[in-house]
Amino acid sequence: MSHIMPDPVADLIPSQRPKPVAPTATSDAVRRFSAKRRPLRQITAASVVDRVDAEMNRFRGPLLSVEDQGDRETLLSEYAAADKVLSGVALRQSTAVLS
Repeated sequence: MSHIMPDPVADLIPSQRPKPVAPTATSDAVRRFSAKRRPLRQITAASVVDRVDAEMNRFRGPLLSVEDQGDRETLLSEYAAADKVLSGVALRQSTAVLS
């Protein structure tokens, strides 16, 4: 006897299966509200991660000069430090105002 639960979505025909939800952009007001509730080091780390993601597109070739390799290593170390800060934080922080 198998104890595996049946998948309710697997039995549906393709037109009945739930569609994946596309990510939506958050408004500036929501970002400002959540930024007020976060420490400055987390906000700084998030901006460093975004900047490094944008700059890493320059280094997409198999043949990089020595200077480019050094720049890439610097960016990777900045990313690792920022990721270490962000990984110590819960992904969903409560924004409820407690009275």
